[in-house]
Amino acid sequence: MDMISSLPDAILCRILCFVSTKEAVTTSILSKRWVNLWHHVPNLNFPDTIVDTIESSRLFNNFVYSVLVSREAAGSNVIDGFSLDIQYDDPYYAFKLGFPNIIKWINLVVQRKLKYLHLHIGLWDINWPKLPVSIFTCRTLVSLNLHGFRVEGFSFSSNGFQFPSLKTLHLRFVKFSEVRDFMLLLTGCPILEDLKASHIYFFCAEDSVTVQEFKRLTLPKLIRADVSQCWCSCYMAKALSTSVSLCIETSWLLCTKDYRVYKVNQLQRPYDVVPIFHNLTHLELHNRWDLVVQVLHQCPKLQNLTLYEGVSDYSMRYEEGHQENWVEPEFVLQCLLSSLRTFTIRDFSDLQSDLLLEQYILKNARILQTMTIRCKTKQPEMMRTLSMCPMASANVLMIHDTE
Repeated sequence: MDMISSLPDAILCRILCFVSTKEAVTTSILSKRWVNLWHHVPNLNFPDTIVDTIESSRLFNNFVYSVLVSREAAGSNVIDGFSLDIQYDDPYYAFKLGFPNIIKWINLVVQRKLKYLHLHIGLWDINWPKLPVSIFTCRTLVSLNLHGFRVEGFSFSSNGFQFPSLKTLHLRFVKFSEVRDFMLLLTGCPILEDLKASHIYFFCAEDSVTVQEFKRLTLPKLIRADVSQCWCSCYMAKALSTSVSLCIETSWLLCTKDYRVYKVNQLQRPYDVVPIFHNLTHLELHNRWDLVVQVLHQCPKLQNLTLYEGVSDYSMRYEEGHQENWVEPEFVLQCLLSSLRTFTIRDFSDLQSDLLLEQYILKNARILQTMTIRCKTKQPEMMRTLSMCPMASANVLMIHDTE
């Protein structure tokens, strides 16, 4: 007995939201009951598309257009979500056959009270397509996920970006004309809760005015933030200070950088310029272990700490010798006294400063439950050293994994 077909249309359409649009369309052959259902699925999803020939580009473009036209003919005028994940093997297929159509699709769907937009363009070329301006007029967006685009050629004022409903913003491999445009985009998201920004590039370097504006930026509703490889020296700790979960490069949080070498700002002590992260319970830090204590000093409620020793881009190696500069502080951090429960280190090396930091945490973390060290090779000598270290918590489980 076909019990699924007896379900109401609304439930069936909800089920079809979890499959690709191509799979949803194929359900029309099941029976008369299913012929028109896919027209009313509120989400359009085109995942894992590879365009490697002119013919594959033509077929895909025709398929998307046929879906949009069929929905219009069926009177389905609302689109909640539009997701496109496409990989081009040749720039010609992208710029001549793909992007003009993609821009038309975006211009159409943003007029349909769109809430969720996911655009992932894979292209072995630094000349990413320009993002259509229509996206910036879509005030109904709740989630915006962009990969492989340029944001340029617009005259943005302080009111240039207006996303009053946006709660999730994920940007990866996105290039802005100016740093200020990136800042204005964040400013235009007053209820943003989830921010991911990775490999953010700029055509123009920031000026001193932009840096000062960035320092004053606030995101009062922010809960989760993951920020890495944003190629500007703007300091935005204040904007991230409401986060419950934070993943960031230590040096970008505390320091200025000149695109090749990270340098600690000698003009002010980090304690004076970094706000207190009152809500932060989960923290992942990349690089600059000599600055870890300065960050933890501002995280009194931290429960879970993960440290990654390296940076993802080898060309951005920090100053030689900074690891050896780590000095055990004379005070005990508040999070060690009252909240830290798990401590994880990835990409562990055999540097003496690594052991000093771990021993400091073991000696002072009163309620620590688990210390996990993940490295490429076994480190039996290191584990013996740590096992003999005095521990403030009597119930620490030590785990040593190889990756």
